[in-house]
Amino acid sequence: MSHFLRIRTQIREREHLVQALRDLHYQFQEGQNLVVRGYASNRETAEVVVNTGCAYDIGFQRKAQEYDIVADWWGVQGNSPIRQETFVQQVNRQYAYNLVRNQAVEQNLIVEEEQTLENGDLVILLSERG
Repeated sequence: MSHFLRIRTQIREREHLVQALRDLHYQFQEGQNLVVRGYASNRETAEVVVNTGCAYDIGFQRKAQEYDIVADWWGVQGNSPIRQETFVQQVNRQYAYNLVRNQAVEQNLIVEEEQTLENGDLVILLSERG
């Protein structure tokens, strides 16, 4: 019986996903048809696979325009310090941050200030150059 669970994301761009994982200091591989390990030798394939430090992995599978996160969370949470909700929130937040910063640069905007609110939300104040 497979324990794999798929989580829909709004993540579309692989380069920003990979940068988010780097920023969060996760070890990972990227490529095509990489193996995501699960319970009882069950396997899935993904384009990006996070090494959790145990026999279970977290994968990012491209589905149409977005990535799904696929993992045997029972195994990941039971054998590593990674927790599903925290991981998903961290990756989504860092991905969005990187995307906004990149779009600001592309639109020739300056980041004036960044502030993290008590609830964890990040406020970025941008201004036009010149």
